[in-house]
Amino acid sequence: MDRFEYFPSCVYREEHPDWVGYTRQVVQKYYDQTASDSVLGQTVHMADDPDLKFLVDYLVLASDTILREQGYDMDKYELYVSGLWGQEVKCNGGTNVHVHKHSQICGWFFLETPVGGAYPVYHEPRMNKQIIELDSIQGTELTNASEQVHFNSVRPGTILMANSWIPHQLIQSNSQVQTKSVHFIVSHKER
Repeated sequence: MDRFEYFPSCVYREEHPDWVGYTRQVVQKYYDQTASDSVLGQTVHMADDPDLKFLVDYLVLASDTILREQGYDMDKYELYVSGLWGQEVKCNGGTNVHVHKHSQICGWFFLETPVGGAYPVYHEPRMNKQIIELDSIQGTELTNASEQVHFNSVRPGTILMANSWIPHQLIQSNSQVQTKSVHFIVSHKER
């Protein structure tokens, strides 16, 4: 039987461990300003910090490349980082499953990834599939029936990017050491 695959949901991964030390140092001042007793700390928007321009420029360029590869006419749009904030996840912290409306690409740049710490999970985005879902065979391999993808292998320097409409979360941390990342969203405006 012929097989045709349409409507993919892609997650993109790249490793930049050489950016971690500098980025952690810049973002730390924002973490220090946001100190709280909450299990999930989130800084203010940081995209205007000139010390993070290299990261902002990278995110815009990578997002443009991804969207062009997906078939979008990016000559009509200008991309910009509309959300860039540091996240600190303490033991028992994590995020609920969510999407980012009014944006195109979102993701994380991981700075500290302790064993047992929070990590990203992407969820099945097709609502109609969820309505009539069958039970799937539980195993370690991902299949078309998989409902979630766990990125439990992130390390300092891992950058994950995906379309903002793909539901995602940071799974609850079980580590006494904080998971630290920069979470971001990239939006567009017409040229």
